[in-house]
Amino acid sequence: MNIVQETLSKVMIHYGFRHKYEVAEYFGVTPQALSTWLTKGQIPSKHLLKVKSEISQTEIPVPSDPTIEDNKTVIDYLINENVKLKNKIRELQMEMGQLRANKTEDNLFKRINARTLILIGRLSDGVITEIGGKWYETMGYKESELVNHSYEEGFLHQEDVAKIKKNQMNILKSRGMKESRFSTIRRWKHGKTGKYILLSMVWYINIDNDMVEIVAKAIDLTFDGPAHLVN
Repeated sequence: MNIVQETLSKVMIHYGFRHKYEVAEYFGVTPQALSTWLTKGQIPSKHLLKVKSEISQTEIPVPSDPTIEDNKTVIDYLINENVKLKNKIRELQMEMGQLRANKTEDNLFKRINARTLILIGRLSDGVITEIGGKWYETMGYKESELVNHSYEEGFLHQEDVAKIKKNQMNILKSRGMKESRFSTIRRWKHGKTGKYILLSMVWYINIDNDMVEIVAKAIDLTFDGPAHLVN
């Protein structure tokens, strides 16, 4: 039994192949190519290397006195495999980095979004018409306790109510103003504890539509007394 016959036999035994065409498919060649190997008594080095890398080296006979061409084929094969491996590693690293970035962005967005409170109401009478966000979890209010109620009904600290009412009257009296945007910090009473929570608020006022939209976030501390606040 020559080296080709021995190698093909070991491949068939190792993988349980019963036909030569299965061995040809394993090597990615035609059955005619296998016949040529058997006739010449020689297997191209890259195919022999494939077998040696997948079956224990002790099971595969090593041809003696490899030619310069054989050595070059093996070297080229190894270089090519090394380049492909490096490219694959680089692709995986990029995918991992993107997954980590996406996960971080998603988590950050969720944390920010979870803390956002929305208030929509009328400018003319200060009545709240719609809310959004986790008002109950953050501030202890159910939707029914806020919607259709005015901001003057004990939600805000009295000092802040006076400031908001003053701004409200000034805007309603203004001539030529269509809309306004500004930010403030106000003290809002927690619906369960009664303590005042500092809310950072961004206000958008549309005078023609008699509408006020407020995006608020709770500042992580409670406050019971007066404060020096942004007007």
